[in-house]
Amino acid sequence: MRIVSVLLFFFLSSFAQAQITLEDFLAGVWDEPAIKAFSNQNAYLNTNPYRLSMVRRMEFRTESNQLDPQRQDYALRMNPANPWELKRNNQYFKTYQEVLQLDQNRKVKESLLNRYQLIIQWAYWTELKKLKEDESRVNQNMIKILEAQRFSDYFDANDYVKLKLSQMEKIIEQEEIQFKIVDQQSRVEALLSNNQFAAIGWTSESLLEIDRLEAVVDSIFNMDSGVNGEVAYREKKVTMANDEWLLEKSNINVGFLQTQYQPFRSEQDRSPWSISLGVTIPVFNPNKGDMAKRQLDIIEAEGDLMRAKDAQESGRALMHAKIKNLISRYRNVKLQFEALKLDELGASLQQQKGNPMATVRLENNVIKSNEITARLKQEIYGAYIEFLAYAELLQQGPLVNYLSPTLGALPVK
Repeated sequence: MRIVSVLLFFFLSSFAQAQITLEDFLAGVWDEPAIKAFSNQNAYLNTNPYRLSMVRRMEFRTESNQLDPQRQDYALRMNPANPWELKRNNQYFKTYQEVLQLDQNRKVKESLLNRYQLIIQWAYWTELKKLKEDESRVNQNMIKILEAQRFSDYFDANDYVKLKLSQMEKIIEQEEIQFKIVDQQSRVEALLSNNQFAAIGWTSESLLEIDRLEAVVDSIFNMDSGVNGEVAYREKKVTMANDEWLLEKSNINVGFLQTQYQPFRSEQDRSPWSISLGVTIPVFNPNKGDMAKRQLDIIEAEGDLMRAKDAQESGRALMHAKIKNLISRYRNVKLQFEALKLDELGASLQQQKGNPMATVRLENNVIKSNEITARLKQEIYGAYIEFLAYAELLQQGPLVNYLSPTLGALPVK
């Protein structure tokens, strides 16, 4: 018995350790391999492996003067690097690092958006599962009531058959929802760094309230979004394309410097050393084809920038309007059900000594109304997260849990 208790203790301890909070799940975005890859690239570029040498090429040359083995020439030729190419190469990779950082932020936003959507879906399906279980329980109660009224005037054979069939459908619905929950569980676990079982306790009750959500959305919508996120990334891509064009333009050999040694001249009382210098005159550009390709890259990058600006502004406006519309529907539904005064009606039916089926049917309709509001809440939360993505706030540091009632900061990794 003692051994069983010890094993049970260790099992419960490991289960408790496997529990994951909203904040830890969202902060786990930094552990994703794709995010770490950007950091590794940036760390490599910080070592300046791209810096070019001041000497572009060095050659050792020899020549048989007049095919006389006694008149052998030796030369050392050096091609210095183009100073403009050195400068523009450094500028290109500096811009490249900035693009990497902005691209990492894009990936963080994409990953956070996926994690937020998983949280919202989990909260919805678990809430719907509970409501379906309540609906099945109420349906079973109605069956029991009809079975008890089998020999009374209240009994309706058609209703009884319909309820039995409905109970089968509700069992199927619960199983389908359970499949959804298992799928969500697997998707959550796939994003965990240790890839182990996670005890998930997220519920819709733990998310920020709709009124608070609306206030946050209105405040953000009235703010100037500025240049950040996707737009900033696309602007930097245009800058990098221009830097690459300038680098291609400066990829020209500036000339050479050569020292030559002719030992046979010593016999003629002449200096065996000589120096020659050559300078390239850039009359003809050998890089026209490559420069044309880079110019096309610039045009493409500018087109991507314009699309990003349009998508950001239109996305923010569309999501804001969608959220306002969904919240209005959510409140109208709640007001309509409140106007029916279902609680008072239920209490009144319980005091009466009539058919108990009316009370149970009322409870069933209340559950159905809760299913409608649950679906609306899911749509509101989903639109809210998409709005934050268009507003480029999900990835802005310090990272914030935008589903928390307090909008608290996420743990720093």
